[in-house]
Amino acid sequence: MGRRGTLAAVVGAAGIVQLPTAAVVVALTQIHAEFGTSTAELAWTVTAFYIPETALLIAAGRISDIFGRKRMFLIGAVLFVIGSIIAAAAPSAEVLFGGIAISGIGAGFLMPSSMAILTNAFTGASRGTAIGYWGGATELVSGIGVVVGGVLTGELDWRWIFIVSAAIAGIVALLAIRYAPESRDPGAVREVDVPGVALLASGLTALTLALIQGAAWGWGSAAIVLLLVGAVAVFASFVVLERRSSHPIIDFEFFRRRNFAGATIVIFCLDFSFGALLFFLPQYFEEILGYSAIEAGALLVPLTGLMVVGSPLGGFVAARTGPRPPIVIGLASMAIGIFWISTLDLGTDFADLVVPTSMMGFGVGFSLTPMNLAAMNAVSRHHAGLASGMLVTLSGLGATLGVAVTGALFTSLNTDRTQEEVSAATGTNVTESQAEDLDGVLAGNSDAKKTFDEIVGKGEESKANKALEEAYVSALGTSLKVSAGLVLAGLILTVLLMRRQDPVDDDEPGELPPPVAAPPHRPPGRHWPHWHFGPARAPP
Repeated sequence: MGRRGTLAAVVGAAGIVQLPTAAVVVALTQIHAEFGTSTAELAWTVTAFYIPETALLIAAGRISDIFGRKRMFLIGAVLFVIGSIIAAAAPSAEVLFGGIAISGIGAGFLMPSSMAILTNAFTGASRGTAIGYWGGATELVSGIGVVVGGVLTGELDWRWIFIVSAAIAGIVALLAIRYAPESRDPGAVREVDVPGVALLASGLTALTLALIQGAAWGWGSAAIVLLLVGAVAVFASFVVLERRSSHPIIDFEFFRRRNFAGATIVIFCLDFSFGALLFFLPQYFEEILGYSAIEAGALLVPLTGLMVVGSPLGGFVAARTGPRPPIVIGLASMAIGIFWISTLDLGTDFADLVVPTSMMGFGVGFSLTPMNLAAMNAVSRHHAGLASGMLVTLSGLGATLGVAVTGALFTSLNTDRTQEEVSAATGTNVTESQAEDLDGVLAGNSDAKKTFDEIVGKGEESKANKALEEAYVSALGTSLKVSAGLVLAGLILTVLLMRRQDPVDDDEPGELPPPVAAPPHRPPGRHWPHWHFGPARAPP
């Protein structure tokens, strides 16, 4: 029962980490109505989770090797539970976002430590099977999470998404306490790039905050300009730090390899567009088409289901043709699907969206496995851990910016078009401030409805509602076209960069050198400090 209990714990952890962001998208309309947040501010329900998780993943893996995988697993589970409970009980949007961020920190520890526990506890053929279960859990929950979220929101309340997440994470922690063995890497270099983690998280937070609040605060306002300039400065410092670090979060030398560089472009474009689409489609289903949360979750099954189907097929094709053909086919399917969805109007219903959403989901899955293979075949086994960590980090960056950038564009366009459409429909001069206040009428927010009643005269309600819907659909269509264009750009770069390549041999000429304890000839006094946990030791 020991190894089965361990497997249940790590597979459960891999699955539950996917649930909040997968399930909450179908609850956005209810959160929008309850708290009166703007559509842009709703982006924090996703980005507040992604930012700390993305920033922590690589460093958390190293910390787990130093202090113990089981210990870090349990710390991650406890943080995930605490964050979920705070989110479930949140009296305001700000508290909700804070709870989600704490859960994201927990996820950043859970994912690498769970994989490390698994690879330590299982050997031989059983390890491959166990890793298959671990990876399958992430795909399964990502796929059915929208349905689970729809059922919980529709039958109970959106807060149950976080209650269920906390309960399962608690069970996972108990299983780990009872069955998972403790393990460490006795040869692990006890140096953690804490400044790099801090800079990455700070830069992402500043950029995301600027994008989300830009329309509300004014793109030329001092606060937004300061945030954007600060984000650029922080990211520039991050690049300098990582290029000088002995154990970087991101090793920029990897980008000299065509297939690795191409794979990072693919994963960024893929997650940017997929994150944006999953954020907006459920709101469109509920606020414009009038579907319930349960129906919205069910309507997304073709999208998420075909992603799961496409993933192994993409790997099968890549094994025979190389990674470029399936990646190009997958990205082309995505670009066509997103552009098709972007042409929606008030007459669109789910039947019109089945084919394009299916194309989008299949394209994501069909590209994903070849992308992973291309990236990992481009580096030696010495660098597999760092390379995979970089891919996960860039995946999180893509998803974070996809939601933030698309949300910012949508908010600006929606405000402008609400002014135009409502003014034309009612003969009332709607100001920019009033148009911003009307955000939330379609979701049923009471404060937004009060503004609506103050602006719109008797007998004009129907025209004004239709004008709001027209503005929403127009802004959404334009915003999604940007995602389609980005995917198309990624497709072109894939064709230009990627080639068929056998796995790099460890001793192949030109191979990147293995990591060393410290870079040679570093000028004294001109490098960023690192935190050391005990004496540094080179890997065996």
